[in-house]
Amino acid sequence: MTIAPDLPAPGVQSTEDRRQISRRFIIHAREELAKNNRLQAGEKAWGAVVQPLKAIAELRGWQHQSHRDVYAVALQVAQEYSFDVYQVNALADAYRVGHENFYENYRSLDELADMIDRVETLVPYLNRLTDVPPRQVRIASNAQLRNLRQITGNNNLRIGDTSPVGFSRNHPAPDSDNGSTSSDHPDENDAI
Repeated sequence: MTIAPDLPAPGVQSTEDRRQISRRFIIHAREELAKNNRLQAGEKAWGAVVQPLKAIAELRGWQHQSHRDVYAVALQVAQEYSFDVYQVNALADAYRVGHENFYENYRSLDELADMIDRVETLVPYLNRLTDVPPRQVRIASNAQLRNLRQITGNNNLRIGDTSPVGFSRNHPAPDSDNGSTSSDHPDENDAI
């Protein structure tokens, strides 16, 4: 049996604290699953995904206090780092299968076990992203615009705006004090 790391001290959590909590949650998800506690197993797996997302948000100065904020962070990170279908599905299933089941109790042990397997492969990747600098991002859709406005608090953003630092509020952007630039005619081939 794997031993869960100790819980960090209460208070503001560092990036490493959030990684440690994430590892702890995934171990606890497996333990709860072994005890047939479907509600707790799913919620712990969801928590394992949330912690590195919150760390990324903190590093960038993004909002991450509400479920809606975390969802917006997840969507932005997935798009910015070009998550593959497997990673996107693992992220969605952590919420849909894990978190929702905590409230609704409609997932089987097998469904939860499958979701936890996917989360276990996603979490190390998310944890590694906490050490990776933001990528250049161009706002290409209304959905992305809404998400970025929400997590950055910058309601002046618009479709076509670009940022060499992924709209981070904490990473300095060359020749810009807010990390974003506007483009009248963005190249449709620019990577997001």
